[in-house]
Amino acid sequence: MFLFGVEFVFASYAVKRIHEKRKVAPTDSSAIRETDHEEPSCTHLHYMKASGMTVGLSFLSRVNPIFLPLMLVGFTYTAMPYLRIIERSLLEKKKIDGYVLYGIADFMTLGLGNLATASFAVGLVHSASFVISNAEKKSRDSIVDIFTQQPDHVWVLKDGVEIELPLAQVERGDIVIVNTGDVIPVDGKIVEGMATVDQHALTGESQPAEKTIGDTVFAATQLMSGRLRIQVSTSGDETTVAKITELLNHAINFKTNTQLKGEQWADQWNIPVLALAFASMPWLGAVGTVVILNGHIAQNIRIVAPLSTLNYLNIAAHKGILIKDGRVLEDLPDIDTFLFDKTGTLTAEEPHVGGIHVYLDTYNERDILTFAAAAEHKLKHPIARAIINKANTENIMLPDVEDSNYSIGYGIAVRLDGKLVQVGSHRFMAKEGIELPSTMDAAARQAYAAGHSLIMVAVDREFAGMLEMHASIRPEVEDLLKNLRQYGAKHLAIVSGDHREPTKKLAATLGMDDYFYDVLPQNKAEIVEELQAKGRKVCFIGDGVNDTIAMKKANVSISMSGATSVATDTAQIVLMDGTLSRLSDLLQLSCELNNNLRYAWVFNVIPGAATIFSAYFLHIRIVSALLLSQTGLIAGISNAMIPLRKVTKEENHRKNRGSDDAVHSGN
Repeated sequence: MFLFGVEFVFASYAVKRIHEKRKVAPTDSSAIRETDHEEPSCTHLHYMKASGMTVGLSFLSRVNPIFLPLMLVGFTYTAMPYLRIIERSLLEKKKIDGYVLYGIADFMTLGLGNLATASFAVGLVHSASFVISNAEKKSRDSIVDIFTQQPDHVWVLKDGVEIELPLAQVERGDIVIVNTGDVIPVDGKIVEGMATVDQHALTGESQPAEKTIGDTVFAATQLMSGRLRIQVSTSGDETTVAKITELLNHAINFKTNTQLKGEQWADQWNIPVLALAFASMPWLGAVGTVVILNGHIAQNIRIVAPLSTLNYLNIAAHKGILIKDGRVLEDLPDIDTFLFDKTGTLTAEEPHVGGIHVYLDTYNERDILTFAAAAEHKLKHPIARAIINKANTENIMLPDVEDSNYSIGYGIAVRLDGKLVQVGSHRFMAKEGIELPSTMDAAARQAYAAGHSLIMVAVDREFAGMLEMHASIRPEVEDLLKNLRQYGAKHLAIVSGDHREPTKKLAATLGMDDYFYDVLPQNKAEIVEELQAKGRKVCFIGDGVNDTIAMKKANVSISMSGATSVATDTAQIVLMDGTLSRLSDLLQLSCELNNNLRYAWVFNVIPGAATIFSAYFLHIRIVSALLLSQTGLIAGISNAMIPLRKVTKEENHRKNRGSDDAVHSGN
């Protein structure tokens, strides 16, 4: 008891100094740490070494009492992080948490004269904190490293001369030159050159993309072959990759539901465990009391759960899935309803020409397509692009049309080789007084019933033909919907601003459970709320800004608008390659995370329960209890790091494959 009294004096003085220091220099919020493991790993390493020296002094004090004061000073110094946290728990939060229990156990161990064991217990805490901080740093760095391969200097074209400048001096509008093997340092548009670009860092797609004049490229992607001149749109902290890094750093600070439940459960057991420990003292003695206190798992779950989530965020980032809120990854398995926006999500934004009908004997299908493509070729909307793409596929050379010959309203009117060509909808033809033959009625009804739209063509004010525009279902959709069913989706539905027939047709084709048509952007959120009112957990999947309100209402929101809109996208998850192909990967990751977190529970609860059981029936010593209780933490950390090892293995495989490809291309 003398030792306990001496140590209590040291501890009281230390707490008083801490409290006085806080009064003199208030701490800002960034300096306050919930747990010691969040401090830099070098600090934990320092305390580990100090604890090791204290253990050595405790053994020396058995030989010669002259070393006892040094040992007590060393113990107090290494216990200082404990004292800071215990002070916050008792004085600021006014609660008894796991650290308070561990602190009581360690000081009781010291008071019992087990100097080496008490020092060893404190050293275990610092050792665990060191391992955890290293693991967390490795996980965070692995995420950030995806996006930080930026050069310090770049080549910029100034007055026709290539000069080397620091990346920080590059401005919007500058022309940056990138050669084979270089990392693209900016976001911008290609103004000269053709190249193959590895966009794996952003989209997770292992297949390089071919880029040419007018295409957008992003910082942190790599030029595999070719040479480009890129006009800078953003650089530095304004690039897409910088914004992604910022979002990821924000996402990894969220606590998962499992962690929150674990903390709540652990907090509920703090006082009962404390009461059990001291109530058992008459039968088990002080040693048994300390053993029970060391069996508490409160802090382990606070450590392991966020580490698991962090590593799965890491995997998602490597696959081109940007998760802005780490909690949604855990929530996904509970989703039973997936609501898909139609255009741009299930179907490509750009349709395709599915059929051509001719109603004047003077012309053939190729002529009708030529008239339509020539009229549309200066326009940029999806239907125009689809018609022009079809003409290019048929190797049609389009005649030039002067701007003065254009008239754009509900449709387009142009002068082409002396002929008046009018292209547009049924309404446009009626407005222009073009008489439609009755022979087209059956084809038109059949097309509308199938969910297609029609573009009509008149030549010299006579109806000449029409093009059927078919929606292009994304190639990955069919397999994705099967996977969703396998993952437990009970309700799949389409929401569309299109009319009833095309929406109904698409829903039937894809095997959807329901569909909503003629829906305005502001009404999509109402549909989400109606489904939620029926008890459904809704995931809304859209492609852009007009889905913002619905995304905010949904339980989980996913956007496939890609890297170009990361800064403005309100979705919790962004599929960076702009397709649905990664959604199956996302669902698999969410299931794996939940399994990983369940294992974390098992790995922590069993050793804790075994420690308390051993206190009653095996009467184990304190040092044995410490080692037994720590096995849960070690197993939990190892389990949490499994995903990161998988990422490292996949990344090494990708790099090796890239090196092999480079060798083969060189040969």
